Amino acid sequence: MAFSLPSLSIRARLLSLAVLLLAVLALSSALLIGELVRDSQTLGEEAQLVSVVRDANLASKHFGDLKYWVADFAVSQLGSSQEKAAAARVLLGSDLKKIAPVDPAGVAAISREIEALGAMARRAGAAYSADDSASGNALMAQAKSHILTVDAELGHIVDRLERQALTLRDTSTRQSRRAVRIAIVGGIIVLVAALFMTALSVRSIVVPLRRLQRSMAAITRGDFDAPIPMADPPEIQAMATTLGMLRDSLMARDRLERERLRTQAEMRMARDAAEEALAELKTAQKSLIHAEKMASLGQLTAGIAHEIKNPLNFVNNFASLSNELLDELKDATAPAVAKLDADARGDIGEIITTLSGNLDKIAEHGRRADGIVKSMLAHSRGTSGERQQVDLNGLVEEALNLAYHGARAQDQEFNIALERDFAADIAPIELVPQDVTRVFLNLIGNGFHAVHQRRKADPAFRPVLRIATSDLGKRVEIRVRDNGTGIPKEHRDKLFQPFFTTKPAGEGTGLGLSISYDIVTQQHGGTISVESEEGSFTEFVVRLPRRVSAARPNVERAAGRAA
Repeated sequence: MAFSLPSLSIRARLLSLAVLLLAVLALSSALLIGELVRDSQTLGEEAQLVSVVRDANLASKHFGDLKYWVADFAVSQLGSSQEKAAAARVLLGSDLKKIAPVDPAGVAAISREIEALGAMARRAGAAYSADDSASGNALMAQAKSHILTVDAELGHIVDRLERQALTLRDTSTRQSRRAVRIAIVGGIIVLVAALFMTALSVRSIVVPLRRLQRSMAAITRGDFDAPIPMADPPEIQAMATTLGMLRDSLMARDRLERERLRTQAEMRMARDAAEEALAELKTAQKSLIHAEKMASLGQLTAGIAHEIKNPLNFVNNFASLSNELLDELKDATAPAVAKLDADARGDIGEIITTLSGNLDKIAEHGRRADGIVKSMLAHSRGTSGERQQVDLNGLVEEALNLAYHGARAQDQEFNIALERDFAADIAPIELVPQDVTRVFLNLIGNGFHAVHQRRKADPAFRPVLRIATSDLGKRVEIRVRDNGTGIPKEHRDKLFQPFFTTKPAGEGTGLGLSISYDIVTQQHGGTISVESEEGSFTEFVVRLPRRVSAARPNVERAAGRAA
């Protein structure tokens, strides 16, 4: 069909193929349906006979009940036996009505015998009632012959019906086999015809499509010189024409794309150069702003510190001198005081002790104020150290040992479990070692203070401080964790502000974390953060880049000059 009608469209070819296949299928289906209808009729007749056989068997059963109760009633004259015999008679009559259409003669004969049986039973019953047993027995013997006749007739009916049912079953089986053979042969014929006609139709469509597909694949790979076949049916011709137009469009687009990419590359290079220049400008701007802020802060802090230090020196010096003079006064007046009475001596001793204690408090707070002033000067001075390639694990270990021995020097009873988790093979990192050591001393010292405070409240508490280092590629990470008192949530945002401290009065200046924050973020371009749970732990996380951008040393030098 496909080769004899090459000008037909794909739709027309498929429709013709479908109509032809439907016609063949309808013919084979009609033959099969005819066979199935005949088979169905035979099965219906067989089912009807099977039903009648079942009714005949029921009739035989109900007749058995009838003859029993009739005999029982004739002998016993019981009303219950009569009722049961009547019920069995009704059921037997119903069964015989169902059998009558199939064998009316047999049913009529059975009915006559049943009537005769009933009459004999009634007469026998009357004889037994009259104490005439001989007549009753003779009548029951005659009734037995009627019973045998009915049983025989029912058996003949059942045998005839079963033979007819078997005959119909054999006929139905033969018809079913014939229908199956017709279905198989017809199905094979339809399948072969369908496959043959489908193959012809599909070939007439697929072969041109494959040629067109090869051309499309070549054009997709960029081979714009590949030939485009023009073949039937009309739809494929239209596709080939469209493919030719697409090839021309792709050639034009490819040319435009190359021009666009070249222009885009030039624009990207110009944009990258502009972004790099902008980034450098922003970095320089931030550096200048920070340098100016650091210079102003350094000048202000240094000025305040120097102004405070002069009167503070006078306070400290005169407190010490007054204490010495008080001792001399005490020695000089000792003979005169000894001559006074006990009450007077007690009053004078108490006054001298109070004055001495006051002078000691003045000296103590003067020293604390002097420490604050020194921290302010250190905070404003910036850094003068040079950057070096440093072993981070060694630097952290050194800071940990310094802090621990310093704490032990202040309090011989101080004790803490130190845990180290240093990452192996961390390459050296560029930093100012003395300043970063100062950061870790501050963090470790704060951890020691936190666990010491918690142990004072709970003598059974086991203080632990853990330091871990990690290599993050372009950055390194240091974690300092203690299991001390923790930091309240409302204080965490203020930790790195100058002069803010969570320690009790007299135990901290509030500049340690501020200085550490500046060293990590401004001097080394890193980050420092804190995680804490009150009453459980505090962990500081420091991340330092392996190399610091070139703009930051300028900021540090400017801050150092300002200080």
